[in-house]
Amino acid sequence: MHKDPKGMVERFRDGKLSRRQMGRMMASFGLAVVSMPVARLARAADEPLLYTWSGYDVPDLYKPYVAKHGTMPRVAIMANQEEALQKMLAGYVVDVGHPSVDDMIKWHDSGILEPIDTSRLSNWPDMFPDLQNLGGTSFDGKMLMIPADLGNASILYRSDLYEGEESWAMLFDERYKGKISPWRQKYNVYAAAAILGLDMFNVPDDKLRGPVLDLLRKQRDLTRFYWDDPTQAEQAMASGEVVLMHAWNNSFSNLMGQGVPVKYAKPKEGIWTWVSGLVRVKGGTADEKAVYDLIDDWISPETGQFLLSTYGLAHSNSKAYQLVDKKRLESLALSDPATMLKESTLFRPLKPEVDLRYIKLWEDVQAGL
Repeated sequence: MHKDPKGMVERFRDGKLSRRQMGRMMASFGLAVVSMPVARLARAADEPLLYTWSGYDVPDLYKPYVAKHGTMPRVAIMANQEEALQKMLAGYVVDVGHPSVDDMIKWHDSGILEPIDTSRLSNWPDMFPDLQNLGGTSFDGKMLMIPADLGNASILYRSDLYEGEESWAMLFDERYKGKISPWRQKYNVYAAAAILGLDMFNVPDDKLRGPVLDLLRKQRDLTRFYWDDPTQAEQAMASGEVVLMHAWNNSFSNLMGQGVPVKYAKPKEGIWTWVSGLVRVKGGTADEKAVYDLIDDWISPETGQFLLSTYGLAHSNSKAYQLVDKKRLESLALSDPATMLKESTLFRPLKPEVDLRYIKLWEDVQAGL
């Protein structure tokens, strides 16, 4: 996916980054979290329990909720979505979960989710229509996930060193051998599928183990390094060691702020947009109104303003962007979010069997097979 800069959030979600490490990384980005004194926000045992990502436990994200209830909701941190799902199936009681749309088939099929009545959410009418109707948020006519935080994935490139069209094929360009830095994740499978004109969310096995695998092997030979921490690739791009990298909005903002000549590509196959959201979990013990207040808080303009201004993340509420400085939005390539959503490829759930095939293929590529 999430969330601070997107790369930091991915590391949070993989359980590779602590809250303390996040603070140091945010400081390196010139970011600061101005939080309400936590001591004043005693967490009552009857408040809803939100099972969410590391970094989403700061009071700034819950100001509308605190204004109504006088306290923070309870927050539990999940290392990753699969672990969270299995823990809840084993009996861990929570009221609200925070999955990505990518995993919603598994969460739905598990039977742990309760429908959400959007008429009880005051901020629902201000959501972008593309997100209100996002695939993977409703099943059998019932809304199960409310989109909240989101962001882009694209190619960031040195505009003074790269020539050519904007396409996901940039990450496979032989002219820039030794100057390419993809992310060390299965999303390279998506990129290969996209440039081959395949459905990147459901590549047939003969294509996956054929032309897609061939492209990924080619990319492996062209790569300077696969990055795990986006700051690693950003530093290499600033020095000119790397010309092309897989990146999120905040990396673009960081390098622009350093005066590095970079552009954030709009690939002809479509920029990508990941989406996470809030779900109601069966068996929760909190007051239902408080649960709806918590979900409504997460899609409020105030929460969106904080995510955009401080974490460099996009948000589902269209009014949030009116509260953020235009230069900040431009630096994140989010000055026109409605158009971005219409022109981007929105992630949708992978069938579990497809996800496993992608993961195995990517593991084989990394192993040199």
